[in-house]
Amino acid sequence: MASHPSPHRRQVLRSAAALACLAAWPGVQAQSARQAEGVLANIGKATTIVEGKGARSLYIFFDPNCPFCHELYKKLRPLVGKTDVQFRWIPLGLLTASSLPKAAAILQASDPLQAFYKNENDYDFAANGQPGGGIEPAQSISPKVRAELAANLALYNSEKLFGVPVILWRKADGRADMMIGVPSEAQIQIMLKEAQ
Repeated sequence: MASHPSPHRRQVLRSAAALACLAAWPGVQAQSARQAEGVLANIGKATTIVEGKGARSLYIFFDPNCPFCHELYKKLRPLVGKTDVQFRWIPLGLLTASSLPKAAAILQASDPLQAFYKNENDYDFAANGQPGGGIEPAQSISPKVRAELAANLALYNSEKLFGVPVILWRKADGRADMMIGVPSEAQIQIMLKEAQ
């Protein structure tokens, strides 16, 4: 018997499809460049999980329970450590009641990168049977991590971003750019080429 997406996942799917259509409009592209500039101007306020050792960076806002963020994670696996671009994942607690405690569990871990991998590699296989990221939600959130997650959310909200994942980068000419949603393989290659 086929399973159907939950009402929440159907809403996320509709939102992502609408965003993909809007991104083709020139006015939206100009707005997204302004939004990207606003976020990147303050990116030092974000708490990130860094993959790779490259001198150049792509910044990625993600929610631990986001299926599209998980899809992006899978697409980027073959590129980690094979380019001079590092991926800086910025956790948010947006989508579900367990998103914030899962983001906190990742940041509070002794090795946040390994906790991030646990969340993504066990996606939809959490011990408690809940859909989404595979890390168990934190039972308590330290004041430090609560402040870090609040700062990440404030940065995300500062430019009225909508949806996750959000990928941001700065080009060689200094201009900022961003994409919301899961990029195609060709779009990923463009980002990797442009990112500074």
